[in-house]
Amino acid sequence: MSVSKQLIHLRNVKGISQEELASLMNVTRQAVSKWETDQTLPDSEKIIRLSEIFGVTTDYLLKGKETDPMDIYSQHNSKAGTDMSAEVTEILDQVHQMSTTKRYLIGAGVFLLVIAIIAGIAFLL
Repeated sequence: MSVSKQLIHLRNVKGISQEELASLMNVTRQAVSKWETDQTLPDSEKIIRLSEIFGVTTDYLLKGKETDPMDIYSQHNSKAGTDMSAEVTEILDQVHQMSTTKRYLIGAGVFLLVIAIIAGIAFLL
């Protein structure tokens, strides 16, 4: 449902006229009329004030329904979760690669140290 239809519906439910709503909003009746005929949209401050007057959320005014926080979470996190999972996997692969390289370097260093010790002992004998 559009903002205009929401405003008409909420105003009728509350039983107030365009003029009364205009007075509550500190705007002209023509401004309310333009909102209700989709000629203009109220600015963000006016949307917030309308939500306070009608006792609804801004989501309800803008989307025509209350938004379930879990819907937002699932919509945004499915892609974000996939992207993050790919990034985490890549980082773990890099860490594993670094660990493997470090193990080889440490092993080579230990091997060279043992060779040097054996050579030193052989030289002394």
